[in-house]
Amino acid sequence: MEQFFPAADPILIFAILLLIALLAPILSQKLKLPGVIGLIIAGVILGPHGINLLEREREVELLGNIGLLYLMFLAGIELDLIQFIKHRRHSLVFGGLTFAIPLVLGTLMGYFILSLNLPAAILLASMFSSHTLLTYPIASRLGLARQRVVTTTVGGTLITDTAALFVLAVIAATHEGAHGLTVWIRLLVYSSLYISAVFFILPKIGRWFFRNLATDGVIAFTGVLAAAFACAFTAGFAGLEPIIGAFLAGIMLNTLIPENSTLMNRIQFVGHSLFIPFFLISVGMLLNIGLLFVPGETALISVSMVFAGIVTKWMAAYSSRKLLSYSKSEGMLIFGLSVNQAAATLAAVLIGYNLGIFTEPILTGTVVMILVTSILGSWLTDRYARQVALAEEAKPYNPSDAPQRILIPLSNPATAKELINIAILIRQNGSGEPLYPLAIVQAGEGTDERIAEAEKVLAQTVVRAAAADIPIMPATRAATDPVSGILQFANDIRISTIIMGWKARNVSHVRTFGGILDPVISSSRQLVLVYNFFLPINTMKRIILAVPPLAERQGGIEAVLQTVKTLAHQLKVSLVTVSVPETCQRIRGMTESILPKIQEKEVEISNWNDLMPWLKDTVSPKNDLLVLLTARKGRLAWQPNLSR
Repeated sequence: MEQFFPAADPILIFAILLLIALLAPILSQKLKLPGVIGLIIAGVILGPHGINLLEREREVELLGNIGLLYLMFLAGIELDLIQFIKHRRHSLVFGGLTFAIPLVLGTLMGYFILSLNLPAAILLASMFSSHTLLTYPIASRLGLARQRVVTTTVGGTLITDTAALFVLAVIAATHEGAHGLTVWIRLLVYSSLYISAVFFILPKIGRWFFRNLATDGVIAFTGVLAAAFACAFTAGFAGLEPIIGAFLAGIMLNTLIPENSTLMNRIQFVGHSLFIPFFLISVGMLLNIGLLFVPGETALISVSMVFAGIVTKWMAAYSSRKLLSYSKSEGMLIFGLSVNQAAATLAAVLIGYNLGIFTEPILTGTVVMILVTSILGSWLTDRYARQVALAEEAKPYNPSDAPQRILIPLSNPATAKELINIAILIRQNGSGEPLYPLAIVQAGEGTDERIAEAEKVLAQTVVRAAAADIPIMPATRAATDPVSGILQFANDIRISTIIMGWKARNVSHVRTFGGILDPVISSSRQLVLVYNFFLPINTMKRIILAVPPLAERQGGIEAVLQTVKTLAHQLKVSLVTVSVPETCQRIRGMTESILPKIQEKEVEISNWNDLMPWLKDTVSPKNDLLVLLTARKGRLAWQPNLSR
């Protein structure tokens, strides 16, 4: 066996890592422990300080670094930007506290208890200030990535890690003889230029990429990852750590990747199944438990560092909870997410050790602190994330508990992809209902051949929905005419929403949408969405909803508002509602109680006839998704100018 282990062959190393990523979470589940703990402990046991099955050499270190960058990119891309902007004060409060409290108390401990000089004590304290979102995947898998407490923690992480890495850069430069003020100015200028470049350039490139090049899922996935790692690499030129660049890339591409899209599903799948487990295993391989039992100051330093790291992060989380009026479970979830030490901590201690600022006992104490905080953070996050998730589920649901069942009649293969995408986006999170793509064929001679052709179209929708991990039930129906087939199926399955495509051809002066759409709308009772294809919907920057007068008194208005809000939430854009003053006021009162919460704005027009001039002056075809709400003809809120 000695000729094979520690493994040196890259294929064998990769195979072992895959087996650990497979078995460690399964065993952890059997022991009722979070999978994160199992992966870290597996790294400890199988690593160079355990049975030495694997060494933390080039291959493992590369995969671990990729996993860390992937984790930060995923945190940025899953961040609910609307909630982040809405609760930015929360992130600033928590980020400030979780940086300042550990920095002050850690400096005092290092200077007076561990007898370090002032620069070394400050650098040691900056390690307590930073933290790694090691247990973020636990909250993400429980559907809490967009919950306000997780958004607050992620935003605070960006603030405290950036500040801690700035302290590291200044201390390192000062130790090498550079003037402190010069270092600060250079860092501020370079980092400001870098962040500005990412902020302005990456979204424009991403929007152009999705509109012109991302013709299939493989190209879209590859392009997104290329952008993330390019930003991570170029961050070094500004004096920032790659994790900051990866996180910024995720934020900048955030609005272009809807939460329920196929692309998001692929990004999450690759991260959670491969790269993030590799990172957790590599963290475990750093830990050398044996040094704790060697006589000397190592044990005292390790205990002091573990105590300071845990207590200061608890104080920051507790203070944030009190100041921001969070529940006990939310406060402990912040603590569980922020107590973990890994990436920035390792960067600081390794640089400090290489420069001679830190001694080997501090290096060992750091590794012990990483192990203890990782285990504690995993347990706390798993426990309190479940409590927060249960509390979210227990909240009253508005406006209705009726199941959302979406029907997508299909006839043209060219439009099937976009219609399925729309259905996926408006599908409510946590819904157990499948999508219902439907193909109607003409009954009579040759029906079997027409059904076979229709099934080819439906096969594409099955692949599309399966890639997004959405259940789907395709169906074909033979009918004398498409309208009766669609209506009969909708009634049989108790459909709540029908989505249909429209080519916007003016074929008749007496019809609005055409010979199939108009009869379906007039004869159905469901909410009907008619979609005209211009540009990829994920490249839109906002949704403009035109609501006619008295629509608030029309039956089904709650379902409409919830559908539009869900779409805005998935696209991560703001919603602008346009109507007369009375309707705007009533709609505002209704939307406040309808989930999900998004960034909303009302625009009041004095007269409904002013709508079209306002739209022509305001709407940008390249950036705005225009939603015209209309009632069926003869109903209270029907407006003939909308049909025209």
